[in-house]
Amino acid sequence: MQQKRYKMYTGIMKHSHVKEKNDDKESFERISFLSHISHGIRTPLNSIMGFSKLMTQKHLPEDKQKDYIREILNGSELLLQFVENVIDLSQFQANNYSLKIEKYLICDILKELTLEFNAQKKEYLAEDITLYFPNDDICKQEDSFATDILLFRKAFIRLINLVSKKYKSKEYEIGYQILADDWIHFFITPLKNCHNSKKTIPLNDSNTVIQDNSFDYFNFQVLQKSVEKLRGKLLLDSFKHGFSFKIPADIRNYNHKMIFKNEP
Repeated sequence: MQQKRYKMYTGIMKHSHVKEKNDDKESFERISFLSHISHGIRTPLNSIMGFSKLMTQKHLPEDKQKDYIREILNGSELLLQFVENVIDLSQFQANNYSLKIEKYLICDILKELTLEFNAQKKEYLAEDITLYFPNDDICKQEDSFATDILLFRKAFIRLINLVSKKYKSKEYEIGYQILADDWIHFFITPLKNCHNSKKTIPLNDSNTVIQDNSFDYFNFQVLQKSVEKLRGKLLLDSFKHGFSFKIPADIRNYNHKMIFKNEP
């Protein structure tokens, strides 16, 4: 009888310890999340307000005016991107995003993405980056996939943003590979060697890579959730392709529970 009570007491203590540990983890994650929110809003706002005050100075040289206006615009774009990331993340967590699946030619979409990014890279705060897409003899015109194109575009832009922060190259090439299991591997590769180009960053260590920057933190969180919503998986093996992701050729054919069964 005493042995039975002892086992019951031990079980209760173990359960209590596990619950306390989980509560501590959730509390830490909540504090970290709020800290990133605060930092992500205050940093661009301080820049906008600071340079706006400088603009009120009398007899300000024209070149200084242009510099201050540029900083104000950059801060505004950064704040807008941050708010969009937070809104998208809240939609994913609340499960309020509905997929709109249509069929597209892969080459056409990647070419459009390349042209769009290079034309609007100032708005993406990536003026020093140039994106390239392989020539037509590498790209197979018949390759297609069925996906939510809006979410796919957002995921790809955020992937570019993440890669450009981790690799100090100014030129990148985007590409894809059809895998044997009807999945498609999309990747972004730095064209020039850089100090991180041969380093592999495991998925489990991703938080240690981005935790110091609130903008990268939310960009990564939304990117990962976007890829998961597309029934895919974010890959952080940077030895060959840098950061990349893979999604099914037609996400309608895959149950969400199957996404981690297929490895590249």
